[in-house]
Amino acid sequence: MKKSYITLLLGSVLALTTSCQEDVSLEPIFFRPTTFTSEAQLSGQLAGVYNVLSQDQLYGQGLWGYLVAGADESFRNGVTNGTILTELYNIGSNEANIANFWRNLYIGAERASVLLDVVDIPKMDETARNNIKGQAMFLRAFYYYLLVTHFGDVPLKTQLTTDMGTNFNLPRTPAKDVYQFIIDEMTKAEPLVQTIQQTGTPTIVTRSAVQAMLVRVCMSMAGNPVNDGAKYRLALEWAQKLIASNAHSLNATPLPQAPNTPAYARLFINNMQNNANDPNITEGIWDAAFLSKSNQTGAFAATGFPVTQQLGALMGVTSPNASANAPVGFSSGTYRAHNRLFRLFAPGDQRRDWAIAPFIYRDNTTNRFDILRVNLTGGGGTGATALALTSPTGAISSIVVENPGQGYTSAPTVSFSATAGTGAAATAVVEGGRVTAVNVTAAGSAYPTAYDRPVGKWRREYELNVPQVRLQNNTSCNFPIIRYADVLLMAAEADLRINGSPSAQAVEYYNQVRRRAFGQNPRTPSPTVDVATFSVQDIMDERSRELCFEGVRRADLLRWGMLQQAMQRIQADVAANAPSTLQTAATVAANNLVQNFPRHALLPIPATEIDRAPAITQNPGW
Repeated sequence: MKKSYITLLLGSVLALTTSCQEDVSLEPIFFRPTTFTSEAQLSGQLAGVYNVLSQDQLYGQGLWGYLVAGADESFRNGVTNGTILTELYNIGSNEANIANFWRNLYIGAERASVLLDVVDIPKMDETARNNIKGQAMFLRAFYYYLLVTHFGDVPLKTQLTTDMGTNFNLPRTPAKDVYQFIIDEMTKAEPLVQTIQQTGTPTIVTRSAVQAMLVRVCMSMAGNPVNDGAKYRLALEWAQKLIASNAHSLNATPLPQAPNTPAYARLFINNMQNNANDPNITEGIWDAAFLSKSNQTGAFAATGFPVTQQLGALMGVTSPNASANAPVGFSSGTYRAHNRLFRLFAPGDQRRDWAIAPFIYRDNTTNRFDILRVNLTGGGGTGATALALTSPTGAISSIVVENPGQGYTSAPTVSFSATAGTGAAATAVVEGGRVTAVNVTAAGSAYPTAYDRPVGKWRREYELNVPQVRLQNNTSCNFPIIRYADVLLMAAEADLRINGSPSAQAVEYYNQVRRRAFGQNPRTPSPTVDVATFSVQDIMDERSRELCFEGVRRADLLRWGMLQQAMQRIQADVAANAPSTLQTAATVAANNLVQNFPRHALLPIPATEIDRAPAITQNPGW
């Protein structure tokens, strides 16, 4: 008999529950709970289905970090050519993280199957029963979505392990059939679950979550490698149903507790605070919940709650203070932005300096230290800002005026704040009361480059201390699995794919995302920001600007058939723009992928699974 005891907290909806669950990959199991007699037991089993989301290989780190970050948005600082890591494309088929990822997904699917097998037994309110049933159906389908997108053809197993006798040698099901199962199951789940207005939280599967994920599933199936183009129309139908529900909108104002931040930042501050301090949850659709950052102290001591989340610590603004009472919270700043992404943002786009931190912390205070800032002072005016661009050696090669300001009667003085570098000088040019240019007169040397900027999307300065200490490497930051901006951009893309040129409605979806990016109301037309049309390349770029570091870029590039080309561009960009000290870390993933792309389009089927079930064949190249 093989079993595990799962503990999970899901806020006000699911109680902290300990229950005996089946622990299943594809090997025989000889235990099955048969005593489900109450709604509480069903809720406990459902907690075990959700529990998989918080595992390290999923949203604790894997699905924003080492399983998916090997693309053209970020790189992992500190790695060498000898570092073995999934995102560096140099692992073998026996890599433990891959095996655990596969195993956890099948565990989640099996727990859902157990629940669906017994959900009709207890006497209870039928609406409540259907809600539990719908969540279980959706989660099982979602786990198969993660399997098929990462491994391709996978065994599609809905029969309980305990009903399979002794034959566990299941072959792989074609990816197209797995996708169709996912769509069918999610479609059946959609009317069963509650609306997000009823739950009041994006951490529970709601009708919005099902609709949004159906859009993503259909977009994946329409693209490479299945290439079922008919699914673009189905994706658009589900997107328009979600949009028409008026349950969601883009955040148009900052979080009240953080008034000096862009509206774009509101969702990510909410993530860091478990969405606890903001009644406005209209942009968030579905989050993976992480409600504890310690199982040793505080409210969750000795509960066995898994503490896995490293957002803000591994992927966060660099901060050296690792103490329990640190005013900001430790971050290694391991994940850095690629220069390609940094330069993709247009002047005035507020997303850049939130997603890619323009500062770091260097001491045990809350003082921020600018990585490289251009200061324009004096001249009688206000509002002018500029961005310094550097060469690989840290010389300031050019300065771009991002906001010309107003009211200048003379040229402001130009100076630089930076964590390193000396010797640069520049002069400003004023015309009509506005700063129209900043010209470099001395380039200086050793200034930071774009590659020195850490990911800043999730910031520990907003962390809620529950328990009242910080852990060095863990936070309780929720992760946005899918949010409204993603749905708008997928709807715009699906419309473009169907019609060849975007409809007026699709242009409006696209413009809503752009307006918010430039600090304007998403639903109010803007002659300075709005575009009249867009291309597939525009969608590709806008998705990167809006959704960077949220774990979707690699999947996007794969479904577009663009991953290899994107990584070739990274090789060229790093060679031309990265400092010598960061060239290896910034390019090792691209070098390994380009060298053998067919092998790395999919993850390997874990060698242990093939050993157990020889009918499971290996992916090409492994």
